[in-house]
Amino acid sequence: MDELSKILIEHHAEFEEEPKEGHFDRFKEKLRLPESKRKRLHISPFLKVAVVLVIVLLSANLYVHLRNHKTKVQESVAVKSDLGEASFYYTNSINNGIRDLEQMAKEGIGSHKEIVQIKHELAEMDSLFVNLQQEYRANPNDERIINAMIEYYQTKLDIVNTIKTDLENVKQLKRKNHENPEI
Repeated sequence: MDELSKILIEHHAEFEEEPKEGHFDRFKEKLRLPESKRKRLHISPFLKVAVVLVIVLLSANLYVHLRNHKTKVQESVAVKSDLGEASFYYTNSINNGIRDLEQMAKEGIGSHKEIVQIKHELAEMDSLFVNLQQEYRANPNDERIINAMIEYYQTKLDIVNTIKTDLENVKQLKRKNHENPEI
């Protein structure tokens, strides 16, 4: 047993005492103290005005903060929407360019092996884009990441368009050489 339990057991009789007669009446009487004996909190009119002013300023500050947060959320949604639209546009343009390159390969301009190599190179670029997407998820409002993502799409589209233009030039040269046979 611990020491507290020993003390309680030894002095058990002292704890069994009933309160003295009239204890509850005296207690009730103390609860009904007259107004003059009670301590009363007196707030000056100046302090009341100051409290109201502080509450108004805090409310205004909270309103402005919530309004700015709502605006930032709307801007973030707009950026995500714009990025989605840009992504859709560039992805479709790149896919159309690749289809055009495949069609040219079927027509004999460029080879199927070259198209496979181009697709492989573009897939390597996609692995770099995955890193950008991870950074974007971590920092969705970072303009540098958004610009890098758009620049990625532009670069990929430029590569496809450059190859397509070069193959079209080769096609034109082949036509000229076949149209003007030397006699």
